[in-house]
Amino acid sequence: MAKTATERSREMRRRREQELKLLLDSSYPFLKQPFFEWIGEKRDGGDWEAGLQHFDLSALVRPEFEDDSGPHSIDGEFERGWQDNPADNLYLGYEGSIGRAERLVDDLIGAAHCFASVINRYKKEQITERIKEIEASDLTDPGTRKQALKDIVRLQKMLERLEKQTRHAFPEYQLKGI
Repeated sequence: MAKTATERSREMRRRREQELKLLLDSSYPFLKQPFFEWIGEKRDGGDWEAGLQHFDLSALVRPEFEDDSGPHSIDGEFERGWQDNPADNLYLGYEGSIGRAERLVDDLIGAAHCFASVINRYKKEQITERIKEIEASDLTDPGTRKQALKDIVRLQKMLERLEKQTRHAFPEYQLKGI
């Protein structure tokens, strides 16, 4: 079956995104001072420290930027997996400490999406179970029935809200393909 214009457009966008991922950031040749040095001196008005506080609040180990090494996994396991197929390397397009910082942002966004999805499914499942329990309960007493109906309406609103997506805006931090 022939593809619609929308499907072709989506595929073209997906291919373009994949191509851009492989490119180095266009700003790299113009970045003279390594990021790790700059962040060590400036801390950018507290935004970096505020970001690190979020790690502390979540009981996560703070990322350290003490040298200009590029992105890497904790134990090197991912890198070993890419030896057979270098095109699968998720660190392609990232160099030095600035690349490590950019990859950190990408990974945090990815992790937030994964965790939010799991929390969302958990809440949907639990709320749905509560609705079924209420529906199966004895509702012969008018007071109990009134409260049950109020609870079901409230729980249904919660389920509707869990069907929605949220958007978060970030400052642009990658300049690929310019």
